[in-house]
Amino acid sequence: MTNKTGKPVRSPDASGKGRPVRQEKRPLPAKNPQPVRQSPPKQDKAPSGKQKPARKISKFTLGLVIWLVVLTLAICIGLIWFNGFLGTYEELYQESLPYHQAESTVELFAKQDMDSIWAMIKEKPKLTEFEKESALKKYMKNLIKDKEFTYKQTEDYSESAPEYYICSGEYIIAKLKLAEDETQQPKYGFKAWKPGDLVFYTAADHNLKVTLPEGYTLKVNGVEVPADYKTEQGIDAEENKYLQPYAELPKQCVYEVSGLYAEPKVKIADENGKEVKASKDKTTGEYVIGSRAECPDKDKAEQFAISFTKDFANFISQDAGNYALDKYFPKNSKTLRDIKRNSAREWYTRHGKVDIKNEQIKDFICYTKDIVYVEAYVEQHMEMFWGSKEREVVKTTAHLYLCRINGSWKVAGIRY
Repeated sequence: MTNKTGKPVRSPDASGKGRPVRQEKRPLPAKNPQPVRQSPPKQDKAPSGKQKPARKISKFTLGLVIWLVVLTLAICIGLIWFNGFLGTYEELYQESLPYHQAESTVELFAKQDMDSIWAMIKEKPKLTEFEKESALKKYMKNLIKDKEFTYKQTEDYSESAPEYYICSGEYIIAKLKLAEDETQQPKYGFKAWKPGDLVFYTAADHNLKVTLPEGYTLKVNGVEVPADYKTEQGIDAEENKYLQPYAELPKQCVYEVSGLYAEPKVKIADENGKEVKASKDKTTGEYVIGSRAECPDKDKAEQFAISFTKDFANFISQDAGNYALDKYFPKNSKTLRDIKRNSAREWYTRHGKVDIKNEQIKDFICYTKDIVYVEAYVEQHMEMFWGSKEREVVKTTAHLYLCRINGSWKVAGIRY
């Protein structure tokens, strides 16, 4: 304590007596004080000859460490197993997809493996009695030859019943139906698939129609066609209108066979078993009889037809007399009367010398030994009185139906 004068005074103690009070001077702080480092407290040294015992790890800590190590290993092993499981699962899933069967079938088509393709077809296309399986296989092979193939799902596709179209460009060639393969049991409940049925789209577009006389036999691909295939019979031959009343061809019948996969080989034999040629009409597609195997005097019939055609051309041009054609026809022939009534010959252009050249037989059909058809052709070379100095060429074709009357050929009728 201090008095008013600033001098120190003693404070009274408990006894009432004052004691002197010292005023201590405190040092001023430095301008840039530095932190004071304090040394760590000194540890008491253990007595010489004795070490301080190490701290013990508790059982809880040890168990926790072991548990963490085991857990880490288990997680690592689990991740490795799960990764392998996913790979196996994905592989089996991909193998179970049905499109693999479609791909395999497309490869068969690309390789033209007809034996394997044929084995996949449960319901074989129907064949007539005139063709064998080899004809159908050949047809199918030609259909897929040199083509590229793909596949696509059908409109009826479902996961339980997969179906695919086998296509070549825009065209559908076949339909593949799959069935579950119960002999296999893949893991994880996946299904195994196998070809159930292959429907090969075929079109048996070859048909046969033959008109031939009753009593003739017809063979298709070496097999005789039974009467069940007759669609018409008892038909009057069209040629009879040119032959009557001097001759008549036998009644005719019509055979029809459909559903053939290849162009048929047709053979026709007459009532005597002799082969008769047949050809297919390009317009109608029908087979027609060409000529018999033999004609007793074909040369004479042809010479008769050429001679008639020459005289007929000269008769029309008035280079032959009014009776030049009489020797070629039977008595009272209506055809001859019609020719003589032809008024066009009266107005035929005046001309000079006429020569007949280029005589030809265009067609010959022998129906029987006494009835034939001959198509004869000749050319008239005429000197004209006016116009060009070059000779005019007049072409004449005669379609003649000849019949044998009393041992001689006669013109029964003419087809104009």
